[in-house]
Amino acid sequence: MPASDAMIAVKLSLEPAIFGLAGVTGIDIGMRDEESLDPDDLAVRIFVQDASQIPQEINDMLGQSPVPAVVMQRRFEPTATLPDTDPHRPVAGGTSVGAARFVNSPSGFPAGTLGAVGQTTRTPTPITVGLSNHHVLAHDSLRDFGQEIIQPEPGVLGRFPGDRIGSLLSWDFPEIVFSGTADAAICSIEVDTAAEIRDVGAVAGTTSEFPGMLVRKRGRTTGLTFGIVTTDNSHPSARGTYVSTCAHLPPVNNPLTGQPTIMRQLTGQFQVKVDFPQSIFFSDHGDSGSVVLDSDNNIVGLLHGSGYVDNNGALGPARFAVVTPIDVVQQNLGISMAATF
Repeated sequence: MPASDAMIAVKLSLEPAIFGLAGVTGIDIGMRDEESLDPDDLAVRIFVQDASQIPQEINDMLGQSPVPAVVMQRRFEPTATLPDTDPHRPVAGGTSVGAARFVNSPSGFPAGTLGAVGQTTRTPTPITVGLSNHHVLAHDSLRDFGQEIIQPEPGVLGRFPGDRIGSLLSWDFPEIVFSGTADAAICSIEVDTAAEIRDVGAVAGTTSEFPGMLVRKRGRTTGLTFGIVTTDNSHPSARGTYVSTCAHLPPVNNPLTGQPTIMRQLTGQFQVKVDFPQSIFFSDHGDSGSVVLDSDNNIVGLLHGSGYVDNNGALGPARFAVVTPIDVVQQNLGISMAATF
């Protein structure tokens, strides 16, 4: 059962105010009980970093809500181990990737996952591209068009011979503003490619997610894992708005508080919960940039963050993932991830 008009109206009325409150990390419409996973039992879900310190304003709002509404403890962070750091030729999805300019960086190499191979749709001649996240390929304010992209990330002895696969082409992320709709970037691919995902197979096409959809992803760190979509997508406003820390970018002004912040807000996202016990967790650091697929190998979204129930600051493998719908990524970057080009 899709979200009701009343439920969407409540979410839209709350959203402009809650991100000015301390400890609030997100809002969406999704499954009220993520243990029973009933796609017809929906609620407005407000996420906070610490459920023992819910702002009184949130309690007041929920007390007046005419529709089911719940508070869940969850924080979200970019998914920056025994990873797959092997060279893969032809280049395919689900493999290690990064920007070469960080090879000798004292702050470390922000490796992630090359999600899948696609093509541009707005260039005079289609260009073969690799899709990942902004915080993997572009990462910070020193990024620039044409910077070298390598696969795999460097090993303990440095770069691999022939590791260059292309150059940074474009990105989409709220670098200098508080809010945006995607954490995505593309690079050209100048070597042989395959329209497939390691351990998954050929990409069939793209489609939209729905609550209860069984999905999977293949990431550089955790490999092939399985999950269940928990966010409603019956209306664009039912999807989630979440905030996460972006310490690698300069502070921006939060228009709700008028104060500088290193947080960034992404709207129109959805969440995936791990399908336990088929998988113990869904993602970990380095899985950023993985594409999320349905059981027919259609891409439904681009993974960019992980959700944690704990509040102690320890970052380990995550039970939840935050994903940008693939139609948003394709539209914003002018690309197609269809299997046939």
